[in-house]
Amino acid sequence: MKREMENRKIYDLSVSIYPGMLTWVDDPGVTLTQTASIKNGDAYNLSRLVCSSHTGTHIDAPYHFTREGKTVDRLSLHDLIGEALVVQIDADDKITAEALRDVDFRKYKRILFKTRNSELLKSKEFNREYVALDYSAAELLVKNNVRVVGIDYLSIEAFETEEHPVHKLLTENEVIIIETVDLSEVEPGAYFMVALPLKLKGCDGAPARVVLIEC
Repeated sequence: MKREMENRKIYDLSVSIYPGMLTWVDDPGVTLTQTASIKNGDAYNLSRLVCSSHTGTHIDAPYHFTREGKTVDRLSLHDLIGEALVVQIDADDKITAEALRDVDFRKYKRILFKTRNSELLKSKEFNREYVALDYSAAELLVKNNVRVVGIDYLSIEAFETEEHPVHKLLTENEVIIIETVDLSEVEPGAYFMVALPLKLKGCDGAPARVVLIEC
């Protein structure tokens, strides 16, 4: 089993977390301070990290937009680990239900959307014109009992959407959202996914290490 796994390619979809990184437009950003240094005579190296719970590659728990929704520490690992489908979307602005007509939802309950956003992730400047999921597509995902949906930018919903209908529809139906997944080196198709958020008790979300393994 170990040798078999060693022969499979692993894609790390997680972006690095560091001061000055790409963050949401009104996010306070990342502070990473070294508080102890061997070079300065301390016995060890130690750092302090201050950031939003939605920094970098992260998971939105249902509690993010749903008062009684599950917090990130209560999410099912069975949902976060398993076969996932990477779907290439060539839309300029929104992912519609029509764009998903060929997806086999009977087989795949974890869907990651690869869009032109993957190029936007390479910039440290926030871009409001990213590709987002529209309500019709969110309805289709819920109807087909999709458990996890991910996208390759900082939000799955269009910028300046006041009522957040997509987030609310997904979270109210306990769909786990993964945002800021770097799919730039990943071809469309089926993979084995492992998506593990920090176990922040009672929290609305958390940074996550997300990987895909070739099937």
